[in-house]
Amino acid sequence: MAAKKRQAAKAPGLAVRKACFLEVLRQTGNVSRAAREAGLTSGTVYRHRARFAKFAADWDAAINESLDTLEAELLERARNGVEKPVYFRGELVGSVRTYSDTLAMFMLKARRPEVYDRLGGHATPMGVRGMTQEEAKAEVLRRLDRLAEAGGEQEGEGA
Repeated sequence: MAAKKRQAAKAPGLAVRKACFLEVLRQTGNVSRAAREAGLTSGTVYRHRARFAKFAADWDAAINESLDTLEAELLERARNGVEKPVYFRGELVGSVRTYSDTLAMFMLKARRPEVYDRLGGHATPMGVRGMTQEEAKAEVLRRLDRLAEAGGEQEGEGA
């Protein structure tokens, strides 16, 4: 009976810490930081995630909200650039707006992979995608034969 009373006394504190964890996770997307700021260990939150489906669902929702916020900020930067200071002889003389083509392409690939990520995130040589396993084996053997022939020609030239 005493163990149940101790657990009941701890429960509200744990519930508050878990709520704090979820809020910091929502803001930062960082599990370690959220656990630390909530006064919990990473191990504790991962154990609770594995044990309690509602906590796991709330965790996933917090991460998704964090990613939505990050995505919105990145889109804003891709569209409008970032103002950077310009110095001359150690003095601030103005600023320049810079844009990141890399960031823009990353966002396009993420949102429209069928158009901007035709290789599906893999460095697959053109023409290999969509092959059956047998077709791929035949293509590899054909290329190896071609390399062997080219190597034989080079050896004959040097003799």
